Amino acid sequence: MKVEDYIKQLLYRYECVIVPGLGAFVTQKRSSVYDNEGHRFTPPSKHVTFNKAIQNQDGLLAETIAKAESMDFESAKFKIKLFVDDFLTALYQDKTLNLSKLGVFSLDTEFKISFEPEETQNYFVDSFGLEAFGLVSLAKSDLSIDEALKEVPPVRTLAESTSEEKHISNRRPYLKYAAVGIVAVGLASFIGLYQYNNHVISYNYTESQKAETLLQKRIQSAEFNFTFPNLDLETNKVETILPKYHIIAGAFRIEANAERKVKLLQQKGYSASLIGENAYGLHQVAFASYSDKETALKYLRKIKSIENPDAWLFVKQL
Repeated sequence: MKVEDYIKQLLYRYECVIVPGLGAFVTQKRSSVYDNEGHRFTPPSKHVTFNKAIQNQDGLLAETIAKAESMDFESAKFKIKLFVDDFLTALYQDKTLNLSKLGVFSLDTEFKISFEPEETQNYFVDSFGLEAFGLVSLAKSDLSIDEALKEVPPVRTLAESTSEEKHISNRRPYLKYAAVGIVAVGLASFIGLYQYNNHVISYNYTESQKAETLLQKRIQSAEFNFTFPNLDLETNKVETILPKYHIIAGAFRIEANAERKVKLLQQKGYSASLIGENAYGLHQVAFASYSDKETALKYLRKIKSIENPDAWLFVKQL
């Protein structure tokens, strides 16, 4: 697998991937954008930029290659070095070099490297499967005013309505008496219901007063014994965050040698410790371990400058 393929894989999970001797690929997030002219929404994205000034070895790329291809860390570093040498050679010869899904590198007349990212590539995992979409305007109704007027029902004149009502009233005089009877029955029912409700309310109030008086008497004559059961207090354990970033001082085949290295570093003032065996059965010794990546990178640069230039950062939750 090519080194640039590992770089693209890591950019989906990390904001910065450093290639020693070349530079760093850094991702930048962009929020959703609305285009007023095209009336289109673009989903959130994460695109790549390149910074040639960042070239310190953080061990992320080499560690990924070593695990994927079952090789030691030094062999992975050598593979990265070969990639950088071939990359720079091709760039100085052709002046332009395209890395698929990353961007185009070019070299100007002053031999300065510039980078143009590939805008179509989105490294934001949460936007996977989302595409830009546009708004569709609603079509207006084609119904004309004349057609709308045709659908309105005709209006009858006052004379026609009066004549029709008289005809109906002459044919059905018995409906008047039926209506009077219905009104009378309704009034009688309403009066009866009103009286019944008043009776129920009065009865309920009287019974509630009796119950309240009886309850007060029982409360005054009662004796109360309060006993409190033994309650088990539930305690929540506070989980400690274990350090994830380890500055490696070396790896030893014999555990006793690794322990001597830890004691030597502790005498120098480092928070050294054994962090277990690696994939090759070597006992790894760390100068110190940190839970914050920025703090770990800060002390890694310090240790490389004053103590051990071959120190590197090992990322693993122990």
